[in-house]
Amino acid sequence: MQMKAILQKVPVRADASFCIQQFRSGFFETPWHFHPECELVLIVKGEGKRFVGDHIADFGPGNLVLLGPNQPHWYRSNEEYYKGVPGLESMSIVIQFSREFLGNAFFELPECLSIRRFLNKAVAGIEITGATREKVENMILSIPAEPGMKRLVHLLTILDMLADCREYNVLSTHTAAGINTSDSERINRVYQYVMDNFTDPISLEEVSGILHMGPSTFCRFFKKRTRQSFMTFLNEIRISHACKMLIEAEHNITEICFLSGFNNISYFNRQFKAVKHMTPQAFRKQYMERLVV
Repeated sequence: MQMKAILQKVPVRADASFCIQQFRSGFFETPWHFHPECELVLIVKGEGKRFVGDHIADFGPGNLVLLGPNQPHWYRSNEEYYKGVPGLESMSIVIQFSREFLGNAFFELPECLSIRRFLNKAVAGIEITGATREKVENMILSIPAEPGMKRLVHLLTILDMLADCREYNVLSTHTAAGINTSDSERINRVYQYVMDNFTDPISLEEVSGILHMGPSTFCRFFKKRTRQSFMTFLNEIRISHACKMLIEAEHNITEICFLSGFNNISYFNRQFKAVKHMTPQAFRKQYMERLVV
């Protein structure tokens, strides 16, 4: 499955000042991409990995994220969604707007101070959680049916609620910088290759060859664009997959080590603890205890 990243052009209707789109398909199709608009993403159905700048995490139904301008991102569905499994569906509602969609001075008004500050934080990507997430989710689900001015008021109400909330996590450790279409396309090729092959051995020579670079040149390129080393990225993907298998409880820890792409149990344990700050066994135990509560 080959996908090309693009500088996405957001389609705003002639009778609207911002864009609302509902995506519904077997899997989320948009690759690693960026655009100058802010974006509010609600996942209605589907599961997978969410990439925002140098941040990687799982996503599922109800996940709500606000992205600032030009922050590269990608929602990559889990493997089973690409296989046409009956009953599996991916659906999201995406609201996109420019900082100037109500005029250059609107968010400079005194009444918009808290919204302006929150949008400034969103340049790194923000995940909304808790009770605020639930309230905003309900509003987003109803906004596509709203006409004209009511739709605009709805969006401003959502932004005002977000600006007052304290239930959120900042995602990427860096804001978007130095983004261009060529780099985005090349990073997407690397990301796609890793997601398709992370359970197998992957060498620096192998992955650098995708971009026709030497290993040392590739390592510098990757770290400059993603703010992390390639091996750190690869291990995070493998550890994330291992966490899913630990939760499913169909394999023992040694089996999970090898099924996640690691070839050494000691190295797997060290990397798991470095990412999750606990051992695989403790992670599984903690999850099982939560199920009992």
